[in-house]
Amino acid sequence: MDFLMFSFLLFSLFLTFALAITISNRRNSRLPPGPFPIPIIGNLLHLSDKPHQSLATLSRRYGPLMSLKLGTRTTIVVSSPAIAKEFFQTHDHSFSSRSVPDTGKVMDHEKYSIVFLPAGDHWRRLRRISKEYIFSVQRLDASELLRQQKVRV
Repeated sequence: MDFLMFSFLLFSLFLTFALAITISNRRNSRLPPGPFPIPIIGNLLHLSDKPHQSLATLSRRYGPLMSLKLGTRTTIVVSSPAIAKEFFQTHDHSFSSRSVPDTGKVMDHEKYSIVFLPAGDHWRRLRRISKEYIFSVQRLDASELLRQQKVRV
């Protein structure tokens, strides 16, 4: 009986400690408002099978700019056209790079892939080459039959 009581006390102490760390990190951060995240899973329970409706409901409660914790990843959700314009026109360099998943880091794909390169000269050159040679009107017209066959299959 003493072991059971001791393990319950230890578990409750651990849970209280995890909750205190989560609350203190949330108050000290400069993140926009959002629902309180549950440790480990974050706000995943706030999203239903129709996430666009869940995000619309959350934006009515927390405003057009809110932060969500999806698992261990902190996400900023923008649901207002005016704030989206501010993000993408004024602060575009701050938000232009993507995070690279661990699967992309296995063979150094993040250094050579146009998808994960940070915005810069090398990314612009690769984008221009792909626009001129791969996605030009002539190349797309030449591969139209192949694409139609792939869609049918």
